[in-house]
Amino acid sequence: GGPRLLYALQNSHGFASVSTVLRKQPIPRLLPSIGTPERKEIDSNISSFFAPEIKLAPSYPGCSEPPGNTLMVDGVAIEPKCRFCYRRNAILGLCREHAKHVNTQVNSVESVDLVRSALAETDKDSGTRVCFGTDATVVAVAPFCNEEHYTAIPIVVSPTDKTESAEDFVKWLRVVLEAWKEHPEGEALHGPIWRIASDGDSIFRLAKFILCMTQEI
Repeated sequence: GGPRLLYALQNSHGFASVSTVLRKQPIPRLLPSIGTPERKEIDSNISSFFAPEIKLAPSYPGCSEPPGNTLMVDGVAIEPKCRFCYRRNAILGLCREHAKHVNTQVNSVESVDLVRSALAETDKDSGTRVCFGTDATVVAVAPFCNEEHYTAIPIVVSPTDKTESAEDFVKWLRVVLEAWKEHPEGEALHGPIWRIASDGDSIFRLAKFILCMTQEI
């Protein structure tokens, strides 16, 4: 797959080249979180994936407001290693639970060495220890009733070592909900969040309870 397959199809069947595809059809890029997901990262991803030129707003004949969406949360396995984010000149791949212990900006060889040393730290109680993310928490938005554009769209991807508490998880999940509600290309164009869905992970279940069971009906 990828560019090599497209190159082969270009020569065999006259398909458009990679440069032509990129020029004519912008491909949105998901901005991973360096540490705990931040509002600016979430806003950037909503802008990238839900802009009108990328994803059409749902049509809802007979309704005065857009239909709602499901906020989907799940974990996916990732390769535990560091990567370089050229857009932010920063190191990716550290778990969000400990990334705050180091400076993830690539300012010099010494700054990279400090991260390497923190990864090699064996004392789990050390205030400088960091570790790789082994899973990535993915948060996506999927429409309830939109047959034309039904695909779930990610707005957060954040590495974790799975030691995060439900209370800490809820803190940044509230930021996600707030960002969707206030972003001009979020709820205003594509409808509100009606439901939060996840798998059977115990942290996700407790987080949903904390977040949703707050008022007596």
